[in-house]
Amino acid sequence: MKKIAFIIVLLGFNLGFTAQISAYLNYGVFHIPNQKPFLETYFTLIGSSFKLKRVLNGYQSTVLVQLNVYKNDSIVKAARYNLKGPLLTDTSKSVNFIDNQRYALPNGKYRFEIRLSDANNPAKKPFIFTETIQLNYSRQGLQASSVQPLEKFSKTNTPTAISKSGLDLIPYNINYYDDTQTTLAFYFETYNADTVLGKGKPLIYSYYIEENGNLNKPKGFSAFKKQSASEVNPLLGQFEIGQLPSGNYNLVIGVKDENGILQLEKKWFFQRQNSQISLPSGPTADADVKRFFGDFNNTDSLKLFVECLWPISGMTERDRQINQVLKRDAELMKFYIVDYWRRRAADTADAFQMWMKYYTQVKEVQKLFKCGKQKGYYTDRGRVFLQYGPPNQRGTVPNDANTFPYEIWQYYRIKDESTGQFFTNKRFIFVNRQIADDCYMLIHSDMRGEISNEQWRFDLTKRNSDGIQNGKGNLPAGNTNYQFDDMFNSPR
Repeated sequence: MKKIAFIIVLLGFNLGFTAQISAYLNYGVFHIPNQKPFLETYFTLIGSSFKLKRVLNGYQSTVLVQLNVYKNDSIVKAARYNLKGPLLTDTSKSVNFIDNQRYALPNGKYRFEIRLSDANNPAKKPFIFTETIQLNYSRQGLQASSVQPLEKFSKTNTPTAISKSGLDLIPYNINYYDDTQTTLAFYFETYNADTVLGKGKPLIYSYYIEENGNLNKPKGFSAFKKQSASEVNPLLGQFEIGQLPSGNYNLVIGVKDENGILQLEKKWFFQRQNSQISLPSGPTADADVKRFFGDFNNTDSLKLFVECLWPISGMTERDRQINQVLKRDAELMKFYIVDYWRRRAADTADAFQMWMKYYTQVKEVQKLFKCGKQKGYYTDRGRVFLQYGPPNQRGTVPNDANTFPYEIWQYYRIKDESTGQFFTNKRFIFVNRQIADDCYMLIHSDMRGEISNEQWRFDLTKRNSDGIQNGKGNLPAGNTNYQFDDMFNSPR
C-alpha cells in the first residue's frame, strides 16, 4: 500500500497552512476471486482545515471529492460526491473524519487522480493527487493485496465499505507512529494458495519488523500464524511497539509452504518516534551522516533540508518528510536525509553529490521565487522549477494591456523528478494577481497531474471588466491587444 498523502502534505503538507486543505490519504489494491480487483481509497480529513457552514442544529464542513481513473488517457471510471463532516455545535472545536471508497476495475495499468476541495470555501487551494497502479490478478500463481495499516478493528455486524473477511477495518492513514502509539496493527490478503500450495495444505504467515537500512531484526517483533490454503487467506496481525526504538523500519510479511519455503514476501515502510528508547545506528549509517552533516545539529536548518525535498518526492516520501518536520528530531532528520539520497543514488551515483547539486537549485529557487515569508520551494514557480527543472523558455509579461503580470514557461523535454517519467512540449502559466508583491500562482498547465484550466485567459484578464463580464468561451472580449496566445504558442 502506498501512502498517498500523508495528504499531509502541502498538497496536504500538514504544516499549519490554513490556505491549504489538510488530510491524510492511503490507497490499496485488493481482489475478490471470480470478480474484478478493486482500488480502495482511505481519507482522514483534518477538520480544522475546512470551513464550517451553518446548517440545521449546528455547523458542518463539506468536502467535494472527485476521482477520475484513466486508462491510456481515457476516463474509465469517475466519482464525484460531497463528503459531510461531523455536525458541530461549537465552531471553536474541530473533529477529524474519515472516508473509505472502493472502485472495481478490470486488470490493467491505470492512472487515477483525486481532487479534494472545500465546498464551503471554493477559494481554498484544492488537494490534487495522481498515481499509477497496475492490477494483474488471476488464478495463476500466488498473489497478494496491499498491506493495510489499521487504527482499530472489530467484528462486522453489518457489512460496509470498511468491511473485509468479517471484520470492520478502520484505516490508519499515516506510516508514522509516535510516543502515544503502542500498537501497530495491519490487514493483508494472499490469493490462490489453494491452487499453488494445494487446497487445505498448510500456509504459514511469518511476519516481523526489520530496520529499513541494514535489515536487522529487533528482538521481540516477530510472529507467525498457520492457516489452511484457500482462495483467499486473510491475515490480521499486530505488534506491541512500546519498546521499538525510534527509526525507519519495514513491516515484512512472508508466506511459506508446509516445508517452510518462502513463496511470497511483501514489505511496508513505517517510521517510529520513541523518545524513551535510543535511536539505532550503525557504522555505515553514522559515517554517511558524518559526511553529510559533520557536527551540524541546527534543528531549523535540518527542517528546511527535509521540507525542500517535497517538490521532487512521491507521496510516500512526502509522508515521511512531514513526519520529520512535525517531530523536529535532529538525529532522525539527518538519518532521513541521508537515507533519502542513498536510495535515490542507488548504485549509480554519489548520494552526497546528488544532494549538493539539488541544494544548489534550492538556494537558487529561494532567491528567485520567494513570496513574502513563504519559502521559495513552497511557491508554485519554485515547486515547478525543482520538480521539473529550469524551463527551456521563460516568458515574463509584467505589464501586458489590461492583464495581471504573468509568466509562461515551456519545456521541450521534461522529467518529473517525483515519478521519474519523461514528457515533451509542456507549458505552465503563472499569474500574479496581487501585483504589488512577487507571488505568482499556477493557473494552467498541459502537464499530466497539474491544474488544467481552459479559461486561463480570463484569469489573466480579470483585471479588465471584459474578462469579468464575458465568461463564455475561452477568449476574453477585446483581446486584440493581448499577447498571451503568442506567448503561449511561442514562449520567449
